[in-house]
Amino acid sequence: MPGARPPGPATPPSPEQIAFVENAMTKFGKQTYNYAYRLSGNEADARDLTQEAFIRVFRAWQSFRPGTSFLSWIYRIVTNLYRDELRRRKGVFTQPLPEDNQPHEQAPRHDPISAMHERQLSAGMERALRALTDEQRSVILLADVEEYSYQQIADVLGCSIGTVRSRLHRARAQLRKLLLREHAAQGPQV
Repeated sequence: MPGARPPGPATPPSPEQIAFVENAMTKFGKQTYNYAYRLSGNEADARDLTQEAFIRVFRAWQSFRPGTSFLSWIYRIVTNLYRDELRRRKGVFTQPLPEDNQPHEQAPRHDPISAMHERQLSAGMERALRALTDEQRSVILLADVEEYSYQQIADVLGCSIGTVRSRLHRARAQLRKLLLREHAAQGPQV
């Protein structure tokens, strides 16, 4: 078209934008990764979720309201990204196949496992959490691991406090059942 200009380069980020995101990554990067890990259950997805969440923070940094909880804001971003990824993957085989027949060594798990040990989550508890639905696991993690208030959880999950209470009640009941089964399966300890 005559007179049309090709799109120019994107506006470079401002020093304030860079400082905001760098500060957020320094203060909340580890917590964000640990939350993403507990949601997804694996390091690769947790890294991807964390990276994408901070990209979103970078793009929308001016929409953050000072005086509100940054952690609630980024947890909501991570939760929504995780839900979107689950919708995309629905019905898709997600385990990567090895490229050859050689055994592969896995990198040692660091932050997520140490964080779980610090919070004294047993292997049985980890298995029980993995057996919950994604919705149940999210509400349990936010309430009982992150120790968020009902209002904070409602903000992260985008629902009412009443919905948080009912989801948390059902999730805790399901978790109790799973833990009882886990304990029964282990048999009496001598």
